[in-house]
Amino acid sequence: MKLFSHSSIILPVPNVKEATEYYRDILGFKISFLWQDPPTYGVVNREDAVGIHFTESSDPLFTAHAKLYIFVNDTDAVFDEYKKSRANIIEPINDTDYKMREFVIEDLNGYKIVIGKGI
Repeated sequence: MKLFSHSSIILPVPNVKEATEYYRDILGFKISFLWQDPPTYGVVNREDAVGIHFTESSDPLFTAHAKLYIFVNDTDAVFDEYKKSRANIIEPINDTDYKMREFVIEDLNGYKIVIGKGI
């Protein structure tokens, strides 16, 4: 039996509703949980493989150094999807010297999200 099940990042954001709607509408996630009205905590999921949690916070320093890496099975397909959905792609798709094919987007709160797959 595996001792660990899964993990999820919790990103502090000023507006949980806006964050979850952005991830749904632009990045193709499903909103799976909102707590309170208006929401102060929320969860989005993509294909039951990637979960991201959001918690309400007014601290602007969180995004300064935070970066999320999402591993995918087809970097080019996700890149094409995100180009069409108007995601803010801040680094184009490329092959790195550390053997990853990846690109970087920035969400509405300034979080950098690297999308990639080993090559």
